Amino acid sequence: MVFAEAEHAPDDRLAMEIGTTYHRDLFCRNFIETHRPFEPESLPWPRLEGALLERLRAFPLWSYARTIERRAGQMVCAFAETVTDPVIREAVALQGYEETRHARLMQHVLDRYGIDAPDLATPPAPATREDFIVFGYGECTDSFLGFGAFALARKKALFPEPIMSIFEQILYEEARHITFFVNWFRYEEKRAGRDRFGERHVAALRGCFAAVKGALSGERGGVAPEFPADAAAEFSAFIDGITPIDFLEAALAENRRFLARLDPRLPKPGVVPTIALLALLGLRALPPRTQLTELTSPRALRHARDDRTEHQPLLAR
Repeated sequence: MVFAEAEHAPDDRLAMEIGTTYHRDLFCRNFIETHRPFEPESLPWPRLEGALLERLRAFPLWSYARTIERRAGQMVCAFAETVTDPVIREAVALQGYEETRHARLMQHVLDRYGIDAPDLATPPAPATREDFIVFGYGECTDSFLGFGAFALARKKALFPEPIMSIFEQILYEEARHITFFVNWFRYEEKRAGRDRFGERHVAALRGCFAAVKGALSGERGGVAPEFPADAAAEFSAFIDGITPIDFLEAALAENRRFLARLDPRLPKPGVVPTIALLALLGLRALPPRTQLTELTSPRALRHARDDRTEHQPLLAR
């Protein structure tokens, strides 16, 4: 793809005007150039036995995860065909390829490790602009939760490092997806004259709400997640000793780590991290009595202040 001559090519590396051709070329080029070619079957999958294998097989949402990724690939590929801007169309089509590859990776994990996961029907995925917006905000929410779960799983050494390294690459792709989406959405809204502070945040909150509602009802993925009755027992190794504060701290830190790997000129997803930060500050202000000393220690209060400073600009995006 040959990118157009920029409308604005600022001297300051961190200066950029949303909605310009320069902005469009930057977020599309960044997405395309950070793509990593690989085939799921060729990744360095480790041999798993005993408790590690059983722990992997015990994950109760394999069918749901595979269906979500498969449907995402179908929808994003179909949406790419409706995009008239050739620069954006190339990037969206690449995202569709990556989403499809995620579904193939999920299938390979199931086959390789003998995981019994019923193949759920994948209904046709709509591909309108509104569908892509809801999907994008759904990915922003899912990725943030995934960042937190991944950080805690690695900290508790639930799986061998080769497995964690593979899924780190997948989470990095999700970070690229949500950054591309947020910039695409800001670009489109700016071009349409709807990028004022209040308008875009109302639109973002509406998109997040629609995505969560769709996920719970099964509308977004074509199937609603189901949690087996024994899921709590199967995941006791993961949830044991983890508080909501632990999870939010881990998710915010991992969110910063992944997004920091992308071009600093690009706006990053801010709605979900900001909501999480407010929830974290609220929990720290009203800690359980058993954690009162720990949560009001100088170290904990310093972390709260650092988080507030780190994420304060998010509300202005």
